[in-house]
Amino acid sequence: MKLGIALPHFGPHASPQAIVAVARRAESLGFSSLWVLERLLWPVAPASKYPGNPRGETPGPMRNTYDPLTVLSFVAAHTEKISLGTSVLVAANRSATVTAKMIATLDVLCGGRVIVGLGAGWSADEFVAVGRGIEERNQQADEFIELLRELWQAEEIQFDGKYYRVPRSVFLPKPLQTPGPPIWIGGNSERALRRVAAYGDGWHPTSRMPIVEMTKKFALVSQLAQEQGRDGDKIDLTLRWNAFPDLRDPANRLAVRQRLLEYREAGVKHICIDLNIPSPISIESMLEKMERLMGEIVPTL
Repeated sequence: MKLGIALPHFGPHASPQAIVAVARRAESLGFSSLWVLERLLWPVAPASKYPGNPRGETPGPMRNTYDPLTVLSFVAAHTEKISLGTSVLVAANRSATVTAKMIATLDVLCGGRVIVGLGAGWSADEFVAVGRGIEERNQQADEFIELLRELWQAEEIQFDGKYYRVPRSVFLPKPLQTPGPPIWIGGNSERALRRVAAYGDGWHPTSRMPIVEMTKKFALVSQLAQEQGRDGDKIDLTLRWNAFPDLRDPANRLAVRQRLLEYREAGVKHICIDLNIPSPISIESMLEKMERLMGEIVPTL
């Protein structure tokens, strides 16, 4: 089971120096991956409830959020081997063709280290801001993924979809990874699970979901994949772990160790740990948590 760390690219402690410090330390400590999220706006009077907490309130620190792909491009130049992932990009916020170009270029420049986490989106305000309709976000997300894969794989591309069109063209560079960077699908609705089964290399829920429920939903993903002629065993169970405990407390260290064992037993292959949700912590505290996790907990698993 691989562990990754979300970068400090939002909130009051976000800065180029902080991002580089965490990225380099994560790589030296043996973490497998670095992660960024996407938040385009922080609506003052939101039309949608934030799905990340029971109150539905968008966290205040997300008022200041750096662009995810720009951050990963910056980090790629300061690291060598660690994977670089999005958890997650919102399909509707972006042109599929431009996004495919950016990710393919990043994958070439960083030596084939990109993981693409992708979701359909939930913020009605952001859909308005990018000129999209939220009502058809699921169908649009499906077509977004179809076009990404076509652009990354086909020698010549011609695409005529409902939401995206590409005239007959050559699209280069291709990603260094073939047939393209892995695509992990966020979301836990039945519609999202069907997207995972049809298009995903991985499912990427959050730690708010109880392990028993997660296991049942992942079994459904495998079943749906088999029904569509895909090998469900080739779809990975991954996870985003928010609200990570304070590891200075010995009881919390024991609890984290136990939870990691439970996730591994449940079949989780890769975990993105975000130390700044729900509340950002200092860079010094981030580095201390990372060192305790890799130095005191992981070796005991």
